[in-house]
Amino acid sequence: MWPEGTVHQEADRFLREYEGSGTQRTYAYLLVDHLRWLEHECRGVDAVVLRDLERYMGLVGAKVRLPLGEPWRLGKRPYGQAALSTAAACLKGFYLQLASLGVNTDLGSALNISRLPTRADRDRALLGHVTRSLPANPLAPRRVRRRHPKMLPEGAKERLLAEVRAARDRMLVSWLTDGGFRIGEMCGLHLADLHLRERAACGDCRAPHVHICHRETNPNRARAKTKYPWSWRAEW
Repeated sequence: MWPEGTVHQEADRFLREYEGSGTQRTYAYLLVDHLRWLEHECRGVDAVVLRDLERYMGLVGAKVRLPLGEPWRLGKRPYGQAALSTAAACLKGFYLQLASLGVNTDLGSALNISRLPTRADRDRALLGHVTRSLPANPLAPRRVRRRHPKMLPEGAKERLLAEVRAARDRMLVSWLTDGGFRIGEMCGLHLADLHLRERAACGDCRAPHVHICHRETNPNRARAKTKYPWSWRAEW
C-alpha cells in the first residue's frame, strides 16, 4: 500500500472530475479496493491488462470463466448487480483517463469499444433513429432484465403496514410508497423540512409540503442524492 498520508495521484485526478457528488464517494470506495488489490498483486496501473481487470471483477462477485487466483475481500459479501455495474464503469473511466494521458494505452484501446444499439436504446435516445453505435464496457456484468425493477409487488404496502406497529414506521412506509422519496431523502428529513399546514411560513407553496435538502452533516449520514433542494406537495 502507498505510504500513509500520501495521495494516489492518478486516482485523485480521476475523482476530481466528480468533485462534490455522491458519485465521487462511491467511486472512491470502489477505486481504493481496486488499488489495494493491485498492490497485493504487485502490479502498477501502467502494467494492467484487460484479463487482470476481468479477474478482479470475478473476485468481487462477477461471473467470469477464468482462474481467479488468490481470494480477495475475505469475509465480505460479493458485490451485487448494481455495485458490479458501478465498479465496471469506475474502472473503465479510470483507465480511459490514464490512456488519454499516455499511460497504458493498450488497455485503453481494449476498453474503448462500442456496440450496436438495441430497439430500446433507439427509443430512449432523442435521435435514436440515426444512432449507429453506443459505448460498451467489457467489464460490465450481463444485465438482469426485470419487467418492473422498481415497482413493489402488488399488495406490498398493505402487508408492510399490517406488520409495523410504531406511528413513525407507518409514516415511513406510506411516504416512501406514496411520495416517491428516495431512502436517503426520507432518512435525511429534519422537522424544519416538514411544512404540513396550509400557507407555511416559508412562502414557497400554499399547500402542505415537504422540503428535500442535501446535507452532509446529518448524524445518521443520510444524504439526498440531488444537490438542488426541491419540495413535495401533499395532495389532501
